[in-house]
Amino acid sequence: MKRLDVGARVHEPTYGLGSIIAVEDAFVRIQFDDGTARKFLIRLAKLEPSSEPAPPTRSRGRKGAAKKKAAAKKASPKKASSKKASSKKASSAPSGG
Repeated sequence: MKRLDVGARVHEPTYGLGSIIAVEDAFVRIQFDDGTARKFLIRLAKLEPSSEPAPPTRSRGRKGAAKKKAAAKKASPKKASSKKASSKKASSAPSGG
């Protein structure tokens, strides 16, 4: 039986490099470098150990940063919407004729 540990880096021929995220009875879950997670039957999986490190992850920022951006968008005046409103008023006004 193959020895698989959570966090180990492996290479699968079809999907490439990934990290083991769970080992469950006869199955192994792998998070691949492209972001997909897949479940394999251990005895059928063609997994090779890899010494290549995982790609760096991006920082997601702080929770409050998204709220500040949303508040800034609400506070800034939108010129496009005021133009639409004025063009609607002009088109609805009766023409003198």
